[in-house]
Amino acid sequence: MRRFWLAMLCLLAFGLSCAYLSSYLRGGPRIIDATSYFLEARSLAAGSFSFHAPDPTGAFRGRFLLAHGDGHQLGVIFPPGYPLVLALGVRLGVPLLVGPALGALLVLSTFALARALEQAPKVAWLAAALSVLCAALRYHTADTMSHGLAALLASAALTFALRRDWRLSPVWAGMCLGLLLATRPVSAAVSLLLGGWVLRKTPRAWPLLVLGVLPGFLLLICQQHALTGSYFSSTQLHYYAIADAPSGCFRYGFGQGIGCRFEHGDYVSHYLPSGYGWAPALRNLGVHLLVFATDATNAAPLTLLAGYALVRHVRSPLALLGVGIGLQALAYVPFYFDGNYPGGGARFLCEAIPFCQILVARAACDLRVGWLAPPLALAGFALHARRAHEELRDREGGRPMFEPGVVARAGVRHGLLLVTTDHGFNLGHDPSVTDANVGLVVARAHDDAHDWQLYDALGRPPTYRYVYDFKGRKPPHLMEYVPPRTARLEAEAEWPALLERGSAYPTHYPCASQGKALRLLPATRSTFKVAAAAPVELEIGWVATSSALTKLSVAWAGAPRVELSAPGPGCLSWRVPGPPPSSVPLLSVELVAGEGALDYLEALELTR
Repeated sequence: MRRFWLAMLCLLAFGLSCAYLSSYLRGGPRIIDATSYFLEARSLAAGSFSFHAPDPTGAFRGRFLLAHGDGHQLGVIFPPGYPLVLALGVRLGVPLLVGPALGALLVLSTFALARALEQAPKVAWLAAALSVLCAALRYHTADTMSHGLAALLASAALTFALRRDWRLSPVWAGMCLGLLLATRPVSAAVSLLLGGWVLRKTPRAWPLLVLGVLPGFLLLICQQHALTGSYFSSTQLHYYAIADAPSGCFRYGFGQGIGCRFEHGDYVSHYLPSGYGWAPALRNLGVHLLVFATDATNAAPLTLLAGYALVRHVRSPLALLGVGIGLQALAYVPFYFDGNYPGGGARFLCEAIPFCQILVARAACDLRVGWLAPPLALAGFALHARRAHEELRDREGGRPMFEPGVVARAGVRHGLLLVTTDHGFNLGHDPSVTDANVGLVVARAHDDAHDWQLYDALGRPPTYRYVYDFKGRKPPHLMEYVPPRTARLEAEAEWPALLERGSAYPTHYPCASQGKALRLLPATRSTFKVAAAAPVELEIGWVATSSALTKLSVAWAGAPRVELSAPGPGCLSWRVPGPPPSSVPLLSVELVAGEGALDYLEALELTR
């Protein structure tokens, strides 16, 4: 009967996560990270860490995608642990059920951890019930985010480390730690410290622990090698080094120059005007803990009972949970961005939620008010926590930015579909579909030469645009579309740019073509493929952002470099001869002096 009721709690968690997916997420991943994980899982399900992008590759490159080589291979920058688990759901045709299944297992692991910590059954039951009712966990096991899996692995790893009666428990603990390392490396460091402390008096367990960690470690370094060319080069650091600024903006630590201008520009301007020092770090810590107080049980006053349990049982195994919460909070202090958003809560502390729930359950049982904890958790959601989840539900149009049902209802099964958002591309693009005559190729709409070039390269198939209303007033729909033939290549559409050195990121300028341009940092050299029939000349649009003299050095592949210069500020242009006969139309552009952004490249007939 105990197993039956535990199974019922797990099924209830599964059902509530499914209900969250339907009611709050409106049927699919919502934030950009979640959609990126979805695309990465599709790529892994197809058998590779990366996927092929045909010419023009700018129609496929975008946010959180790392290009290597000539840009024809793209990979998502996030660690591969969670996408590998999600890929199993992709292969089975039920990717959105993976999260609810993890939510069900998280209830089981919370119960098991409480028992492994020598807590009474009533404490374990109450902790499991709080796990079921936790709105933050329902979100993290409904959206395709890695935090639900990370929480499961952290609690399971500690449970296996504590189980001395199982001969192979160190191996299982190591496997959980290895997969956590391949999912969230910083969180894995915290769990390794906790597990190491538990096993400190059992030296024979360490070889088994290391053996279990090895598969996850190999998975992580193999992905890094596939995307960066180095086994020990972080994909995220590599991406931000070329796709954002200033150099080293995404590093883990403190000081000047931390904070990326494009990805977190508003946040950096508001909170880090003088770099990431102790004051912003303490603010991040305080915000994380404040939001975590609601995350853990839906009600901050209920969560505060964890402190009572720690004080009363400071010499018991429960103290390990308090240390785990503290280490998890401190581990993310050296990261400059607080990472909070509606519904997601203090996501960097998600792994500590089961620890807190066990402490709250113990305190409630000590005070003989265990029966009151679930109603308080429900009341906390109804009166306060639900507002953040409703904000998540209604933001950015109130639904996923790509829905297969919209395509199915339009009767479209093959052709070219252009989307206007990173979210839509991540959700719609299937790496296994490369022929528009037999499937649907989903690419990015740039309203420039990219659209026509891709349309022409695919054999001019039936083409559509996915129309999405960010205000949510009109339902999404497909519109038949024929890309206009144009020779203008918007530079910002080539982001992340193919760089020989330096970094570049998109930015807005009123006088720029389409109001946007590609900001090049000094000494940055980037390569652009200009598809145009010879003979042509090329017009280069530039936005100078200072009065200093702008100097550009440009060269076609195999040809000598040419220097261009003009005073700023403002929008200006130069014309250069076209590529040498029979050569590949690759143009190298380097910012030698001045400040500004590359606006566009336009191939012109010599007769114009």
